[in-house]
Amino acid sequence: MTDAVTVKALAGLPPAQVIEELSWQAIVDRMVARFQTLWEAERVANPALAPYDTLLLASDPARKLIELAAYVEMALRGRLNDAARSNLLFYTDGTDADHLVIFYDVLRMLGESIEALKSRTILAIAGRSPGGPRERYEAIARAADVRVRHAHAYRVGRDPTIHVAVWSADNAGVADEALLATVRAALEDDGHGLINDTFAVRAAVFAAVDITLDVWLLPAAMESILVAIPGAVTAAWSAETGMGFDLAAEWVQARAMIAGVQRARMTSPELAAEPYQAISIRSVAINYRGRAY
Repeated sequence: MTDAVTVKALAGLPPAQVIEELSWQAIVDRMVARFQTLWEAERVANPALAPYDTLLLASDPARKLIELAAYVEMALRGRLNDAARSNLLFYTDGTDADHLVIFYDVLRMLGESIEALKSRTILAIAGRSPGGPRERYEAIARAADVRVRHAHAYRVGRDPTIHVAVWSADNAGVADEALLATVRAALEDDGHGLINDTFAVRAAVFAAVDITLDVWLLPAAMESILVAIPGAVTAAWSAETGMGFDLAAEWVQARAMIAGVQRARMTSPELAAEPYQAISIRSVAINYRGRAY
């Protein structure tokens, strides 16, 4: 899952220094202090001027002008922040993202989400060499069709054949023959790789599993929450996992612990996956075991 891990890593970077933390009140306070300094300097030059001691009153006219000026400065600096964000892959959005990624020869596909576009752009950058690394082939597979959620390129031993496993964004993750043919054609295109590359394209999903959970509820919980557990587990599996992710009881049980659940225990078998394999959850069956503290 090179692409997914890399995208998640962007969120772990320190905040970009070019993006300022803005505070309207801090701007007002700075302007008030500056006004008071300038006024005192004027009083030194002209002792007849009275002290200006009403600047902290909300009704003071000078205060109103300062607040207006602070609003204008806040808006301008906020616009600068937005411009900076539009040029950073992690923050960019909308058509700004389309203009940013075109620099890396990436075009948004019809129906492609912003998250998919960003991860595909990172793959394109990492795989700039036409003869590899594996990110090159994964980027080609991702760009072949918007239905390709993830792709994993690998070799078996010293065999030069390039294997590409494809995980679909629909059909419970199972890539159908039409999608595999589209990816294979993209990989074998003369403009994409070396003329001696040999590809074997396959579906990444090798198992669709049925999960069984024993569930205990808290004394005050309504039994109707039981029907929400399968959706919570499958939604988390889709959002948090990917190719090479094992089906572990601890992971499933943790996602089943929605509000009102006292304990959950997976009774169906666990399943391990190779880095180029993916597991699909076909169903989640709930066995209600009563209530507990």
